[in-house]
Amino acid sequence: MVKRAKAKANLKESDQAAHDSKVRRILKFISWLFHRTYVVSGNTSLPRGAKIIAMNHTDGCDPFYLPLFLDEKPYFLLQDGLFEIPVFGRMLREAGQIPVYRESEKAREALAHACELLRQGKTIVIFPEGKQVPEGQRIPAKTGAIRMALETGAPIIPLGLFTPPENLVNLHFHWKRSGRSGLWQFSGKSYMRFGPPWRPDPGIQKTDQPDVHALTDELMSRIYRLVDDIQYDVAETRAEKTPRAILGLTHSFKRFFIG
Repeated sequence: MVKRAKAKANLKESDQAAHDSKVRRILKFISWLFHRTYVVSGNTSLPRGAKIIAMNHTDGCDPFYLPLFLDEKPYFLLQDGLFEIPVFGRMLREAGQIPVYRESEKAREALAHACELLRQGKTIVIFPEGKQVPEGQRIPAKTGAIRMALETGAPIIPLGLFTPPENLVNLHFHWKRSGRSGLWQFSGKSYMRFGPPWRPDPGIQKTDQPDVHALTDELMSRIYRLVDDIQYDVAETRAEKTPRAILGLTHSFKRFFIG
């Protein structure tokens, strides 16, 4: 019986690995098809083993491309509605991603499941804001990332995401008999910047009660600073390219009219 159970477990692991490989190929194909490119910067040497990647949830940035830049498989905490989308929802379930049923008791089950995966040395991805937030806006974040880190000891990796506004398209569609709209990216460049690993519990004694809300605010400040750094670099790069473009046009003008 033990041998049979081990064989079944190995078969499941093999099937999962094959499925994960297929998902990566699909993501690469979609990225190529729509000319989606990413600039990844910052502290890209991520620690192996258990970690929590916490990122902002801004319009247009598609975090599902994140697996293409990681050595280890990430497990996303995602709103439950995504799992109801035909084909896509099935892919999420087969990949072992974690549905979050907000405003319900099942939300705690999702957090407990994520903590169990962290204890197994897995990588968890979470959006502390809990929903898409227009670029430049700030909302109070959820405390789940901090709670998982304090419970498991796993470090948090802040990640800033940014997509230039010119690469976004305003899309309107109907879902579940109601109109939806939002900014989506179909082509162009996006930016990801990783911050250094952060443990929110240095100096906290076991007898102390950590302020999870203050620690969550600190986490979001780290994430937003990464976004600000990306925007600064993008603006600086454009400023450097503009004089070159003007010089190029001037040179072409002289060649055409003067010879």
